[in-house]
Amino acid sequence: MAEAGTKLDRSVYEGDLGPGPLFNGTVYEKDTIGPPLGYNPADPEESYRECVPENHRKRLGQFFTPEPIAKMMCSWVLDSNPSQILDPSVGPGIFVREILRQLPTCHICAIDVDPLALAAARQVIGDVPSIEFTRADFLTWCSDRQFDGAIANPPYLKHHNFFYRGNIFSEIGRRNHVKLSHLTNIYGLFILEICRRLKTGGRAAIIVPGEWVNANFGTPLKNYLLSNGLLKVLIYFSHYSMLFDNALTTASVLFIEKPKRCQPCKTILTSYIKDRVNVELLKPLAQNRFPECDGVRTQWISTDLLLKEKKWDYVLGHACNEALEGFVPLSELAETRRGIATGANKYFHLSADAVRDNNIRKESVLECVGRAADAPSFIFRKSDLESLMDKGRRTYLLNFQGTLTADEKNYITRGETDGLPKRYLLAARNPWYAMERRNPSTIWAVVFGRKGLRFILNTAAVHNLTAFHCIYPISEDPLFVKACVGSLNSRKVQHLAKRHRRVYGGGLSKFEPRDLLDIQVPDLRVVSRATLQDLANALDRLDMAARRKESVSEEDYSMLDELVDKAAKEAVAIKESKRQTEPLDL
Repeated sequence: MAEAGTKLDRSVYEGDLGPGPLFNGTVYEKDTIGPPLGYNPADPEESYRECVPENHRKRLGQFFTPEPIAKMMCSWVLDSNPSQILDPSVGPGIFVREILRQLPTCHICAIDVDPLALAAARQVIGDVPSIEFTRADFLTWCSDRQFDGAIANPPYLKHHNFFYRGNIFSEIGRRNHVKLSHLTNIYGLFILEICRRLKTGGRAAIIVPGEWVNANFGTPLKNYLLSNGLLKVLIYFSHYSMLFDNALTTASVLFIEKPKRCQPCKTILTSYIKDRVNVELLKPLAQNRFPECDGVRTQWISTDLLLKEKKWDYVLGHACNEALEGFVPLSELAETRRGIATGANKYFHLSADAVRDNNIRKESVLECVGRAADAPSFIFRKSDLESLMDKGRRTYLLNFQGTLTADEKNYITRGETDGLPKRYLLAARNPWYAMERRNPSTIWAVVFGRKGLRFILNTAAVHNLTAFHCIYPISEDPLFVKACVGSLNSRKVQHLAKRHRRVYGGGLSKFEPRDLLDIQVPDLRVVSRATLQDLANALDRLDMAARRKESVSEEDYSMLDELVDKAAKEAVAIKESKRQTEPLDL
C-alpha cells in the first residue's frame, strides 16, 4: 500500500533538494544523448511533437511557443541590448534561434531538464560558441549567475503533476521573500526565479498559461510583480485565442524589467486579446505602445486597482467597477465547500441495480448526484432523483460504517484487488474506503460552464460529487434560500460573477468554492418577504422553461434582473432607514 497522501509516478526531479542558500541541484553537462528518432531540424517544434510521445511531453509540461509570439518576446528583451540571456526551459530552441537572428553576438545560457529537448536544440542550432547548453532543473540549478536578459516558456505543470523531495514552494518563496501556496503551478516558480536572476535594468519576456491572473495561487505572484515594479506589460490572450496546441488554457505574456529600486509602478500597460488576431499587429506592445487592431482592448491600468482585485480577467477586459449599492459578497449570506471527492467514482458511485446486485444494504449508501447533466434544470426535486433511478443512472454513494456484511466485505476486497488503496486520495484515508463527511447542501453550483454559472435549488436534500460545489445559506428559511438561488441565476449577478471566474480555452469557465464567496448578490437579509417571494417565483419560471427544454425567454431574464435591482435598492433604503433611526453612540 502507498504511503498515505503520496503522489505516485509524477516526479520531474527526484534528487534531494539539499541544504544551503541554494539547492544542490543536478547538472548533467556531459550528456551525449541523441535527438529523437526521425527528428527533422528543418521543422523543429512540429517535428519534435511528432517524434516525441505525448505522454513524455505532458509529463514535462512541454508546450511550444508560436513563432510570431517568440519574435515579439525577443524584441522586448533585445531592445535593452543585453550581453547575456537566460533561457531556463529551452525546448527545441525557438527563442535561441530568434535571438541569434536578431542579435548574433549575444551569449545565451540554454537550460532544460529534458535531454531529448536539449539534443533537438543542439542539432538545430549547431556548434555556436556563444550558446551554452546545460541540462539541469532550473529550479534546483546550483549556479548563482545573473543575467541582463531572460526569455522563457516554462513548463506547464499543475501542483499535483510534479514532485520534489523537499518543500520546493517554501524554498523558492524564501529566496524571493514570498509566501507561496502549495497549489502553485510550476511556471509560477519559474517566474520568481527568473526575476531573481535578472540584473538591474535587465528585461525578461515570459509566456505562461493565463490561469494565474484569476487563480488563488496567483495572488502572491501578482503582489510580488506589482509591488516590486517588475511587470511593465501584460498581454492576455482570452479563450478565443488559444496559443498552446492541445492545452485547454488561455495564455499570457509578461514583459518584465528590473528597476533600480523595488517599488511599485503607478500603472502597467495591459492588452486583452478578445479574438484571434494577427500577432504581427501586436508588436507595438514590445515598445510600450498601443497596437492598432480590432479585437484587442489595450489600456493603462493602475497597479492600485490591480492589487485590490482578486481576479484580473474581468478588469483586463473591461477596466470598470460598477456601483454595487445594496449588494454584498455571497460570503455574507452563505458558506461554500466543494462536492464530495470519492477518489474512484466508478467504484463508489453506483446505480440502484449495482447496489442490489452486490447485496449492499440501503443503510450503507447515500443518495447522491454526480453529474451536472443529471440535474439540467434550476430545481432538483425528489421526483428528479427517482427518474434518474428508473433510468439506471448512478444515484447511490457508498458510505460503509460499522459492522459490514459478508457481501460488503467482498466488495471492499474487489476494490483492493483492483489497487484502489494505492490511489492518491484513497491512500490518505483510514480506512481507504471511508467516505468524506458532508451534509447535503440546499444550493448547488455547477463547477464548469461555457454559457455562465448555473445554480440549482436542491429540494431533494441529496448529496453531490465534485461536479457541483455546495452552498450552505446562513438562513434555513426555504423562501430565503429559493430567493437566493433566483438572484444567483440572474444575468445581473452572472455579469458581476465574471470578475471571479477562471477561464480556460474555448470559453470554459470554472469557479472554485472560494471564488463563489466573492460574487456580489443583493442583500436578501434585509428585504421584505414579498420581494423574496417574487425572486422565488422567478426561479420557478426559469425551472419550468428548462424542463420544457426551451431557452429561458428574454422577458423572464429581464424580469429577474429587475427584481434583483429592486431587491438591492430595497436593501439600501432599509439600511439607510435603520441608520437614521438608530440612537447615536455617545
